[in-house]
Amino acid sequence: MTRNVFEELRVQLRTLRWLGVLRFTIDFNKCLVRENASEERSASLYLIGVVGITCSLIIYSTYYPSHFIMGKHNSTGNCYALINIRSCSVVTMLIYIQLYIQRFRFVTLLQSILRFNQISGSHRKEETFAIYYYTHLSLLIICMVNYAYGYWTAGVRLTTIPIYLLQYGFSYLFLGQVVVLFACIQQILLSILKYYNQVVLINFKSCEESRELYYNFCKYNQVIWLSYIEINHCFGLLLLLVTGLILLITPSGPFYLVSTIFEGRFRQNWQFTLMSLTAILWSLPWIVLLVFSMGRNDVQKEVGKCVYYPLK
Repeated sequence: MTRNVFEELRVQLRTLRWLGVLRFTIDFNKCLVRENASEERSASLYLIGVVGITCSLIIYSTYYPSHFIMGKHNSTGNCYALINIRSCSVVTMLIYIQLYIQRFRFVTLLQSILRFNQISGSHRKEETFAIYYYTHLSLLIICMVNYAYGYWTAGVRLTTIPIYLLQYGFSYLFLGQVVVLFACIQQILLSILKYYNQVVLINFKSCEESRELYYNFCKYNQVIWLSYIEINHCFGLLLLLVTGLILLITPSGPFYLVSTIFEGRFRQNWQFTLMSLTAILWSLPWIVLLVFSMGRNDVQKEVGKCVYYPLK
């Protein structure tokens, strides 16, 4: 039996479960997605913990901004760095809250996609899921190593560097997994749409099974509803917050370059080379995340292939 493509999301869903969101029990054979009382309590505790830690970080950075100052940054760079870490904390907290509030809508979405996918028997795009997932984890490692070296070289207090790494590392891991889940669901919906496109076309050409044509066309419309309305309700605001954060953080690489190298703080060739590489890689993981969230709109293209024929 061909492995269900939806099962390829096990790793992504398990990772999000470890992070405290979308804590569901999924029965792939019965196409059921359920949340029990213990899972709901765990999600609530995770949410309380994230909100508490995030608010503590924001308060700490507000009362002790000098602890976050980079000694080899100019004043503009330090102000921008404070805005970034506070914004990152707020966005992470807001997305956690939204995922908790809308967890039942995600249950409905995942269960509907699972049922449609079982009918279509799709088994494509598994390698795409792995590429998304492991690319994100690889970029997380690059991001953390680069930040650790960059903050240490820029003269941040040794006691503050772990705070920077914890906040940015956790946010990148959490937000990245949400984006990866969205990209993978888009691929599954695309595969389901292609299946129903072919089925509706075959039914129409036969001109004999009008009842089956009507049934499949109704299913096709339901998939389109999932691809546009339900996906937008579940991920629309999440991706808007992620995109806004990335657009805010992306200029931090050039700011780091201007505040260190162009200020003449590193004159030796090897220091200049390392700091230039650090500045180039500073925003790269976030930009890749933005590309994942935008991606190619293949779902819309597939819907555009649908031709509405008059029924006889």
